[in-house]
Amino acid sequence: MIRALLLLAAMVLLGAAGEDFPVPTDKNLIFYVQRSLNSNTIVYAARIGDDGRLDTKRPVEVFWRRFNDEGERKELSSLERSMAFGVKADPVPGQPGSFMMRVVSYPKRAALLKIVDGVPRLEMKVGGVPARLDHAYLDVDDSGSVPSVNRVDLYGFALATGAPVKESFKPW
Repeated sequence: MIRALLLLAAMVLLGAAGEDFPVPTDKNLIFYVQRSLNSNTIVYAARIGDDGRLDTKRPVEVFWRRFNDEGERKELSSLERSMAFGVKADPVPGQPGSFMMRVVSYPKRAALLKIVDGVPRLEMKVGGVPARLDHAYLDVDDSGSVPSVNRVDLYGFALATGAPVKESFKPW
């Protein structure tokens, strides 16, 4: 309930892009990415073992939620996984059960994945503020032979206050 209210506050205060798009509700959701092209959404979910810890070999699974159809799950293609939306997650020395995660298409922006109170959380700076990343929105230009990203909007919640935070940037 509190998460829903905070998300609503973020949408009102930040003018969330893609606000008409469905929001995924997958188990162990870490964050999701929406694009200006359509409502199909890339979902990043934690793989958590029976012991409540992140899977040490593959802590994150990434897949499509095809909201343009019936909302079914579809695996990423090998090209999407290796060049665009896949992740690299490395254990953090001295922080058992935590991983430094990077999306393969933008590796210079790392985030810390860990379990907090039994829930997966991705922490990074959003707008210069330490935050829990909630979702991203990509403004995509598909007029050429290969789609390109014009702008990335990151949405999260400040770790210290829970207030919504937003950052927009051009990735290139």
